[in-house]
Formats: sequence, C-alpha cells, structure tokens
Amino acid sequence: MAVDALIPGAPMLFMGEGFRVHATSRETGGGFLIAEITSRPGGGPRHMHSHEAAEQYMCLEGGITVITSDGVHRLSPGESVTITPHLAHTYRNLSDAPARLLCTLSPPQDMEAFLLEVCDPHTEGAPLPAVDPAVVDHAMQIAGRHGMQILDEYDPAVLANG
Repeated sequence: MAVDALIPGAPMLFMGEGFRVHATSRETGGGFLIAEITSRPGGGPRHMHSHEAAEQYMCLEGGITVITSDGVHRLSPGESVTITPHLAHTYRNLSDAPARLLCTLSPPQDMEAFLLEVCDPHTEGAPLPAVDPAVVDHAMQIAGRHGMQILDEYDPAVLANG
C-alpha cells in the first residue's frame, strides 16, 4: 500500500529501509528533497542506478558505504559524499549495526513521484520488516518512468579495491 503523500516527519518504508522525508519540493520552492534513511545491517540497494538529480549522502549514525562508478566512499558519522547527476551509484550498510544517513536530491520532482509509488506507511518505532523482493522488483520496473536508469548489481569485488 503506497503512501498518499510525502509528509515531512512521517515514517515510511522504502524498499525495506526506514525512510522519513524532512523537506519536499513543496517546502523548498521546488529546489530539493531531504530524506533520512535508516538502513539495517546489510541493507541498501544491491543495484547501481543513475538519475538527473545531484545527490548528497551524509552519514548520521553507524557507517555507510557509497559505491559509485568513480570509486568507493566509506562514510562515518558527519562525513558526506556528493554524487553528480548521471553518475552511477548505490549505498550499502556493510556493518552489523543499523545506520542512518541523510540524503539530499536536487532537482527533486522525479524522485518524489517515484517515492509516492514505492514508499509504504510504517509505524513509528516498529522494527523494519524483512525486505520483500516483490516490492524491490516493482520499484525496479517503474524506475525508468521517473528518470532513473537501473544498472546491474554492483560487483562486490569493487569493495575490496575501494
């Protein structure tokens, strides 16, 4: 059951990850989207993707590994990486503890439309449910409608060289 609106502060699920929007294009005059992601141990998309929006990931808690076609960025709390438009990327929580990251995208409109189709409501404080492969498959199938190019799964060997 997809969400009806992106409501700042409302807990949601995004392909098995905890997701909370802090600001949408409505609050930012069309400029950007800010969202907080809670990633379970081993969490994060297993595919690389690209889109028109520039994106910045900032690690808030735990550790996040951002994989781009330019390299591997291991982020600790307070560290960030900026991804230029059309650069292939993904993130992973490769630790054994939950991690939180802040994600900012500009322009936000394509991503907001995508999120409306793939985010599900979630209960504040409830544990993250198991990742549903059907939910991920659905997101991959509709991503192109929202300006995203889904690429192959990243090569885990790149992590050893990053």
